[in-house]
Amino acid sequence: MSDESSSGPVIMTGLDRRYQRLLAILTAATRHPWRLAAVTLPAVFAVLAAINQFVLLDFPNSGDEYAYLYQARTLAAGRLSNPPTGHPDLFAFNYIVHEPARVFGSFPLGWPLMLAIGLWMGLPAWAVNPLLGVLTLVAVAALGWRLHSPRAGLVAALIVGVSPFFLFNAASYFSHTFCGLLLVTAAWVAARADRRPAWVPVTIGLLIGWAVLARYLTGVIGAVPIIWWLLRPGTPRLRTLLLVAVGGLPWVAALMAYNDALTGSPWALTTRPLTMSLWFAEGMWLRGADILATHVLRHLSWTPPLLIVAYMLYLRRAAPVARRGLFPWVLVMTAAVLYFYVERGGNQYGPRFHYEAWLFAAVFGAANLVRHDTVPLPRFDRRMFGLFVASVLVMPVALMVHAVREHRVITERSDVFAKGAAVAMPALIFLRGRVGTARSMAVLDLTRNGLDLAAPVLYAVDPGARDARCDAARRLGGRSVYLYDWDVAARQGSLQPVACARSAETRR
Repeated sequence: MSDESSSGPVIMTGLDRRYQRLLAILTAATRHPWRLAAVTLPAVFAVLAAINQFVLLDFPNSGDEYAYLYQARTLAAGRLSNPPTGHPDLFAFNYIVHEPARVFGSFPLGWPLMLAIGLWMGLPAWAVNPLLGVLTLVAVAALGWRLHSPRAGLVAALIVGVSPFFLFNAASYFSHTFCGLLLVTAAWVAARADRRPAWVPVTIGLLIGWAVLARYLTGVIGAVPIIWWLLRPGTPRLRTLLLVAVGGLPWVAALMAYNDALTGSPWALTTRPLTMSLWFAEGMWLRGADILATHVLRHLSWTPPLLIVAYMLYLRRAAPVARRGLFPWVLVMTAAVLYFYVERGGNQYGPRFHYEAWLFAAVFGAANLVRHDTVPLPRFDRRMFGLFVASVLVMPVALMVHAVREHRVITERSDVFAKGAAVAMPALIFLRGRVGTARSMAVLDLTRNGLDLAAPVLYAVDPGARDARCDAARRLGGRSVYLYDWDVAARQGSLQPVACARSAETRR
């Protein structure tokens, strides 16, 4: 029985007509790409800025994000570390290292450096990722255009642009947007027809090198398909590899100098031993399967649901013309390597460890979804197109659901800082337990005090005893003392003053 029989003809014919209409729209858009960019890109930036300001409240929702900002502001001040606090137990913070002589962030250099450049240019820190997000859409469209077809590039940018996965990460302070932009841009350069000029491999080396310094593992995985495609027939391979290495050498030197300054060895990374211990940890086979399943579910809820389904199906069914080297396999490669890393990603917007690879999956998926020039479509591709349209149409609903949920989480986590702004200053606020009910946060992610202890309100880990709290306040210049507790059942925090006896010196 044909597709056009009995109950099927209206649906199938309607999908063919919609596909034909989409082709006409895409063809018209490719004739005037600059006009399209002039309209859509400012709108995308406005959406990202609105998410940052009104949904995420310009709050570094993850301790990772705060650590990135801490490092960026340290670099913007012209140094690699800050003076010691003298109270490492009180002001301990995840991913910030307290040593007797200095304090510094432990994350890689690449993303904090980009944030610092934005600060040096006079940009507010919150605006850096939205600007990079806008450039990401351009890079995704350009890569799809060059690898496959103009319409594949535009549809790939559409898939990325409507996804809360992209929108929230590009509105945040996470490093994935920057790393993804670097890798997609490097892939676009590698996809040039003429790869003979020396600047091509040197530029790719520079871009990949910075990506590796932004996210070590992701940068290395992303480099594999990019260099593989760069070395396709017609390229002098040894010369090209040497020039890629030349482009990456400045970043190798920067990493070694950074390591040497902060760890005492050019070979010792600043990342915490805890991070390294998560590789091949006990129980990784079951944990890895559980985490991978969680990531797949997050793909379904944070991106057009069809994309991950179509991606897996097209890996097997795609025609050779729709494949380009190892690019379709980046997401599989990333998931396979991360199987042995027993960490879900903590606070995140979607499966964030997959973000950079997902950009390449979007390009591959788009190339297959719109590869036909005429209708009627084959049955399988018609169904995939129908599911694609439905998936895109539900994205505004998904965006609102995620916005409401994340806003609630951030409102709870930022409560202590809102209450801290109203206390008698100077003040010292101790935090204990966990903060938040919707998705609670550890105290070691909330002791946020800037680069020094000069702020009118300081936030510290509760030492447990009133005398210890009061003694700490006296040593910090006689601050008023408060204790912050979160009531899970009531879904609210309370800030209570701590009565401290005045010392004899203070009375005099």
